[in-house]
Amino acid sequence: MTERQGLPRVLILGGGFAGIGAARKLRKAPVDVMLVDRHDYHTFQPLLYQVATDILDPATVGHPIRELVHQQDNLDFAQATVTGIDLDARTVTFDGWEPQGYDYLIVGLGARANFFGTAGADEHAFPLYTLPQAVRLKQHLLMRFEEAAKNPALVDEGYLDVVIVGGGATGVETSGAMSELIHHVFPEDYPTIDISRINITLVEHGDRLLAMFDQGISDYTLETLTDRNVKVRLGEQVMGIDADGVDLGTGERIAAGTTVWGAGLQPVPLASELGVELVRGRVPVDEFLRLEHHPEVFVVGDMAVTTDSTTGVVLAQLGSVALQAGEYAGKTIDRLERKHKDPHPFHYVDKGTMATIGRNAAVAVVPPHHITLTGRAAFAMWGAVHLALLTGGDSRMAAMSNWFWSFTTHNRPARVLIHPDDDD
Repeated sequence: MTERQGLPRVLILGGGFAGIGAARKLRKAPVDVMLVDRHDYHTFQPLLYQVATDILDPATVGHPIRELVHQQDNLDFAQATVTGIDLDARTVTFDGWEPQGYDYLIVGLGARANFFGTAGADEHAFPLYTLPQAVRLKQHLLMRFEEAAKNPALVDEGYLDVVIVGGGATGVETSGAMSELIHHVFPEDYPTIDISRINITLVEHGDRLLAMFDQGISDYTLETLTDRNVKVRLGEQVMGIDADGVDLGTGERIAAGTTVWGAGLQPVPLASELGVELVRGRVPVDEFLRLEHHPEVFVVGDMAVTTDSTTGVVLAQLGSVALQAGEYAGKTIDRLERKHKDPHPFHYVDKGTMATIGRNAAVAVVPPHHITLTGRAAFAMWGAVHLALLTGGDSRMAAMSNWFWSFTTHNRPARVLIHPDDDD
């Protein structure tokens, strides 16, 4: 630490894709890097639905951030919760930790579920944006089936029915994985339950699924989910959610003991402290991903309005966008401090968009010619890409092992209930 005294201080807020990407790109820079997150692990968010549906253990998608410190001499990590940002004083305050100053600030605090004012959603729906949320959904679902195994009549009351809100990637992937868990794994686990009477319903406000893809992929996704016992309701708005079901805008009610929310995100409240007018709740930045009037502050990831400098297109809130934005911020600081060169505007490299629908079923669009893949080919590509992106060789091995077992046996190796508060 003493050898870094006097070096420019880079404070990175958030250990998600953006924060981790920024930290790694600062490895050779003559700076003192402090990475802060409220958790001591990095979450691989694209696979949270597999934790919730018992395919992967939580540790497979949660990688210790401190392991990065072992690999980078100019990096320190602190587990703390941000409470305020003073741009003029260049100081960040934390809960239970002294204020930290900076020369450069990279804000990548992510987002949280946006319930769009839906009555009861905050209390009764299960979002899938953090690892604790995925574990909470997993525990809830397993406990429901354990209760119904002792009282099978609960099935007729919708006790085991599931509603997934949102037809984007999160909703589609969760629907497919949930259907396979309930219809292919649980019949042997719970022989007293009539699984055929359990309903899984995906509700989407728009007129098609996976709207980021073309109509052909949307049609394929709808057909595949329908074939896998998922009831898809398009053009329906969810007006209210309670412990026993979902109310639609048409006045219809869908009984459900579990409602999963995958319908949208909003930035964390601290976004409003950055001194700019938010755009649909997100922070606008310039072509260098910097805050207006504060060139020392980069805002990256889900909380920023990130625009590709070449195309002028506002980019979606995706892990790939967050990772590249974070890497760009790190490279830009490195370029300024080590190479003494002016930065280039941010350009997003589209490496493809994909989503899995279930076993042997996925969709993918591969650049640069936008080749469309579905079925087994897309499923294999999806698996290869996600294995490559997972942090840590141990996580890759665990994921590959669990995927192989699940694929070959229709089994789920992570379906165990653990209650941390239980006293043996």
